[in-house]
Amino acid sequence: MNLRQKPANDDLHTDDGIGLSARSPRLLEWLSRLTQPGFALDLLNAPIEKAKATTPSDPAHRDDWQAVAHICGYSQQDFASAEAPLPLSAAAIDFFRRNHRGTEHHASRDFLTARCDLPSPLAELYGLYLHRARLDAESALFLAQSTGSTRVARMMADLLAIGGFANGLEFVGYLGITYSVPAAFDTSAQIDRANHEALRRMALPADHPSHLLKLTPDEIGVLASSIAEKNALDPADFLEKANLLSESRQDVTRLPPSQQFATAVIERDLPLVTSWALRLAEAYARVFPAWVAGLPEVQSVIH
Repeated sequence: MNLRQKPANDDLHTDDGIGLSARSPRLLEWLSRLTQPGFALDLLNAPIEKAKATTPSDPAHRDDWQAVAHICGYSQQDFASAEAPLPLSAAAIDFFRRNHRGTEHHASRDFLTARCDLPSPLAELYGLYLHRARLDAESALFLAQSTGSTRVARMMADLLAIGGFANGLEFVGYLGITYSVPAAFDTSAQIDRANHEALRRMALPADHPSHLLKLTPDEIGVLASSIAEKNALDPADFLEKANLLSESRQDVTRLPPSQQFATAVIERDLPLVTSWALRLAEAYARVFPAWVAGLPEVQSVIH
């Protein structure tokens, strides 16, 4: 398939001068739901608390379960059937997603700077991926600096990776090919790299100028942009991933949630030879260990 039939967004215009495809309502819906402008720091002061073992039926944690299900695509009942504990609280998720620099972030800026020859809406989807990669790498660094821990960011990476597959029924199409929209929100590679960099800098002597605590917000922003750029998939690899996630998820829709990922692996719809597929398998092994415990294909590639 030739993806270079026309330049991105060459026929798209809106009142504010930013092009978005009218042919991709699902993409626009996800943009509205999951890419919001930044919040002021003084509006969101909820502290991070360690997620407690709880059950979906516990009314005190209803908001927590809803927040987790919204990211990873699995309902509260799915977690209960897998005997999986609550991975993160809603407060922790909110702390990760807030705008730590107090500046506005617009996904459209990344759409305009993506500068690739992909047709719309694929260029928009790839631009959204680049946008989220930068923001999530930045969030991981800020959390490590403010809490001294990478736990929340590490778990967010797992949930976002899982969501790329589990939410794969949300897709945009081009020339008969479907591409998972939530694949753009799988920034686990960038979050992992940001966590690694944060731990490296925290291990430096306290008076070292490169210590994580010495970095200003703007310096963290620059570091996050560098991490996102170096670890982002190129357009062809990203679209291949988005297509495989979409088609593999569609192929197992008939099955209960507990069998969907395992079946996609067994049927080789998700090739465990790519870095992103391995990362996805590791996420399932940590969040839903019961679902992959008897799967040799997964056990042989995870540590």
